[in-house]
Amino acid sequence: MVDADAAALQAGRATGFAFDAATPAALEGAVERAVGLFAQPDRWRALMRAAMAQDFSWDGAARQYMALYRALMSPRE
Repeated sequence: MVDADAAALQAGRATGFAFDAATPAALEGAVERAVGLFAQPDRWRALMRAAMAQDFSWDGAARQYMALYRALMSPRE
């Protein structure tokens, strides 16, 4: 997930709203940013499109697991 900060929104890479601290204030900040973006329909739709274009299938995950497995099993020099 790519946080919907100004740079990610500008680049069209934003896919959601993140917060670092597990606190009510941090959650509230993320929700406020989401509500603010929701009030801008064109930007909200762009975020939704970017999020829905993400590949969450097992195909992508399986490729990553196999690449990691092969890297770990390769002979060390």
